[in-house]
Amino acid sequence: MRIPMRVLMGHWQPQQCRVTGYLPGEGIMPYLTETYHSTRIQVGTIVVHPLERTAQEVVEVREYPEDLWPEKYQKAFADYLEAWERQASVSRHAGEHPERSTWDQRPLNLVMRPADQPSAEPSHWTVRGNRPFYVLPEHYSVCRLCNEIPPCNHVTTEAMVDHEMANTERLMAIPAGCCLGCGEPITSRMKAVRFPGPNLWRPDWGTDSAVFHARENCSGSVSFYRQQWQEKGHDELQPELPEGDA
Repeated sequence: MRIPMRVLMGHWQPQQCRVTGYLPGEGIMPYLTETYHSTRIQVGTIVVHPLERTAQEVVEVREYPEDLWPEKYQKAFADYLEAWERQASVSRHAGEHPERSTWDQRPLNLVMRPADQPSAEPSHWTVRGNRPFYVLPEHYSVCRLCNEIPPCNHVTTEAMVDHEMANTERLMAIPAGCCLGCGEPITSRMKAVRFPGPNLWRPDWGTDSAVFHARENCSGSVSFYRQQWQEKGHDELQPELPEGDA
């Protein structure tokens, strides 16, 4: 089974889902139209659990009394209102004054139960009003081993391991001094970006050896390496830019 890169990078999406669902309520997605790709969640809609890869049937969507909003939502609205007031003080195009009762990010109480257990006790989840959900078709499938919506955690973990192994094999095949992005040599006439410190991808090359072409088709690898490099506590990039054509 081939797992899309977005799943490997942490953006999981059900394989059988093509519809995004939005909660009902005043001010929430006011211009939403029912299409093949988006719909309004109703009682009986089957959605994917917010934290688990399980199918849940929506039992009810309730408004929170304004005096019972969780603290983080109260603070978020206060910050939103403050930002609106700053904008309104300098512009006539700030829009209407925000109201708690119609704020699209207000807390809602989503009541759900497992879609395959109609007699189960419903669970209650506090979610922001404009939070999108994956909507499943009535005839959905699950993994026979873990009962999760495909791709399940086991499949994505195995795919991630395979991806990392393939990437390690690719990196180990790159000759020292070549671009860690495309694997091709970097000549004296080419502009390059070199990262100081230990080589995170090929430590056997030694210190200050992580180098990439300074060109468009290697920029993705540069960005990915820079992110890992900064996470290690580095904050200064020392580019090596020889004179000549890129």
